[in-house]
Amino acid sequence: MNRYVVSRVIQTIVILFAVLIIMWLMFRLIPGDPAGMFISGRLTPEDINALRKSWGLDAPLYVQFLNYFKNLFKGDFGLSFYYREPVMKIILPTFWNTLMLMGPPMIMSMVLGTIWGSAMGWKRGSKLEQIGVLFSLFVRSFPIYQSGIIFIMVFSFYLDWLPIGGMRTIGLISFSWAEKFLDMTNHLMLPLAVAFLYYIGDVVVIARTSMLELIGEEFLEYAKARGLSPSKVRKIAMRNAIIPVVTYSTIMVGFAFGGQVLLEVVFSWPGLGRLMVDSVARHDYPVAQAGFFIMALGVIVANLIVDLLYGYLDPRITYEKSA
Repeated sequence: MNRYVVSRVIQTIVILFAVLIIMWLMFRLIPGDPAGMFISGRLTPEDINALRKSWGLDAPLYVQFLNYFKNLFKGDFGLSFYYREPVMKIILPTFWNTLMLMGPPMIMSMVLGTIWGSAMGWKRGSKLEQIGVLFSLFVRSFPIYQSGIIFIMVFSFYLDWLPIGGMRTIGLISFSWAEKFLDMTNHLMLPLAVAFLYYIGDVVVIARTSMLELIGEEFLEYAKARGLSPSKVRKIAMRNAIIPVVTYSTIMVGFAFGGQVLLEVVFSWPGLGRLMVDSVARHDYPVAQAGFFIMALGVIVANLIVDLLYGYLDPRITYEKSA
């Protein structure tokens, strides 16, 4: 196990290094020049060249890459070309906003979706399964931005129950922590509901399919032969049905770190996804690179954790060949 962990950590570092190289080259290949954002009648070509020099964009590409990599090891993502502030000062607030928006629905959909989906597979042909399959297909057939628009129309415009978007009520002046918390929770309810419905459809189907494949397996028949109660046999089966859901969770992490850009745009949520899109459009290399680095790091680390969890969830899995 120790040899396998060391091997996977080394692989993770190599993959992360490759992602950094590809990401850095990708932004340099985008047509346009960051200094072009500031072209106006007041800036002469000499001023533009001075900007490029201050940003280090006049240096050869290999020098720019070495400087970028050296600063990255120091935890320095540089200064934003657009905001003229340290990148981490811009990234961190949006990162926590995205985590606040996407974290709860992802966790709830994994827990509830696994329980519901495994129950559907265990009771195949029942009304529970029929309703669950229809529900999963229905909620997953709508693009997330369309579901968001429908929710806004129903709950914000027609019923006037919840705010249309944003993170806080504009013009609200309150020194009470409880009032600020309630106001933010009020703004979170609609996007959280949309994200939860979007995620749970896939989880339910995956858990159901996994449970259907497990029914009739030898280890379950052995558990029944030992005289275990049906509820305990079902718990054993559910533990194994979780494995595909855990694998799918790495894909969900990628969506979560990206903040489901469309969801953030529909609900005017100031998250990491919107910031990355705006930074790419503005050729703000430092901010865009930092955003994509955080997202790539989250997905790669999530894959590493999932690989290590397999042996715990399913004792039949060994690491001898990988070592």
